[in-house]
Amino acid sequence: MRTLKRGRDGFLHGQFRRFAALLLLLPLLVLVLPAGSALASDTYDASRPENLRTDQLRAQSAILIDAQTGNTLYEKNADDSRFPASTTKIMTVYLGLIMAENLEELVTISESAVTIPEGSSRIELKAGEQIRFDDLLKATMVASGNDGAIAIAEHISGSEQAFVALMNEAARNMGALHTQFVNSHGYHDDNHFSTARDLALIAKVAMENEQFREIASLYSYTLERNEWSAARRLSSFSRVLMQQSEGDDGQYYYPFINGIKTGRTSKAGSCFVGSAEKDGVKLISVVLQNTNYQRCWTDTKKLMEYGFSQFISTSIEQIYAQNPKVIDISSYDLGDANLGRLELNIRKLDPTADDHLIGFAGETDSWLNVYNERTTTVFIRKLEAPIEEGEVVGTMTYSPQDPNKEPIEYELTASRSVARRPSLAPSVEEINAYSDADPNPFPRFSLEFLAIVLLPVGAVVVLSQVLYKLLNRKKKPKIKTRRNYKTRHYR
Repeated sequence: MRTLKRGRDGFLHGQFRRFAALLLLLPLLVLVLPAGSALASDTYDASRPENLRTDQLRAQSAILIDAQTGNTLYEKNADDSRFPASTTKIMTVYLGLIMAENLEELVTISESAVTIPEGSSRIELKAGEQIRFDDLLKATMVASGNDGAIAIAEHISGSEQAFVALMNEAARNMGALHTQFVNSHGYHDDNHFSTARDLALIAKVAMENEQFREIASLYSYTLERNEWSAARRLSSFSRVLMQQSEGDDGQYYYPFINGIKTGRTSKAGSCFVGSAEKDGVKLISVVLQNTNYQRCWTDTKKLMEYGFSQFISTSIEQIYAQNPKVIDISSYDLGDANLGRLELNIRKLDPTADDHLIGFAGETDSWLNVYNERTTTVFIRKLEAPIEEGEVVGTMTYSPQDPNKEPIEYELTASRSVARRPSLAPSVEEINAYSDADPNPFPRFSLEFLAIVLLPVGAVVVLSQVLYKLLNRKKKPKIKTRRNYKTRHYR
């Protein structure tokens, strides 16, 4: 019995030791929970982008907006204050672009512009160097050069401090009310901050400018050799996202990205403000405070794919193809299998004209309403046989909802030939054509012609005789009848 008791005590002691060991491991389990969350995020299904969860984004803050309306499509801690790093230069380059009097003007680089903190990204400008302002804007955007940002600020406002005041005023006007800039480039300062939502608003306004879009789409740029420096080949970190190079496995390449700006500091982490367009849908995304750029690219692609999954893009031509116009042709040959019914094809006169219609998935009826309300059809010929296949029958005009866009015109063409009925009496057009082609100015004499001429004359004569007799006939006098009085007495 004693031995048995010791065995039981030993068993209980072992259980206690295992329990104590688990208690000691609990803090370690808590520490690895973020890693567990990261593993959970790996369950992202790229074939179902509409199911994106916030825990599948590595960035601490993120947002996705519709670039045309500004509506928020997806967000994660979008209003949390973050350090924007070099995404600040979106505002710098945009203001430099719209406020410059002459983009071809030469800018002389100051000593203060090249005196930037150690570790700053730079173009490698030289004090006293002269550079075209247009080149300066592009080089600053691509290389994310802090020296270029200061040079832009000084050229526009005379000093960086004055330009920063302009940046803050512009941010408020754009609706970015939780943003404060203290420099023109984004080098870390505790008082230099923004939010994912504010940066998206700033990017939306900037990307509405055609010249800015051109600059934002660059991922490489070359400054030509001058007397101060050799040629400088500049490249953006976003190159792997925007260009599929030879030998690249394409892991991060995303064909729909068309800009705009990266940013990174030790306090801000890796950041990216992106723009993408697909089938007329335009999106802007922001990811802030990521651990590296690779995760920025992955998060950006997830956000963009989510956004595109929320829209369905169609066009006037596609809607027409689903609901083609069918007209009834008169004078068709009686052997026509479709009894004169003719479907019309459509052809856009300007193939480059943008007639896309964008709508949320599941709201396709709204497109039909737009199509019906904003298209008009005019037929340019009489709808009667004969008609040849491919012949232009009419035109259709679509007036875009955007008043700044020109109307788009289409030709409506016959999808098949329709023969004319052979025994049909000639049309007015055919009679006129026959008469115009006859060299004899007078109608040809024939019995038919004589009958046609005399028939109305005879009818008039007969009618006049009938009327004359009716009006001049004499009325018969009334005959007085004598009354016989049978009860009369004579005396």
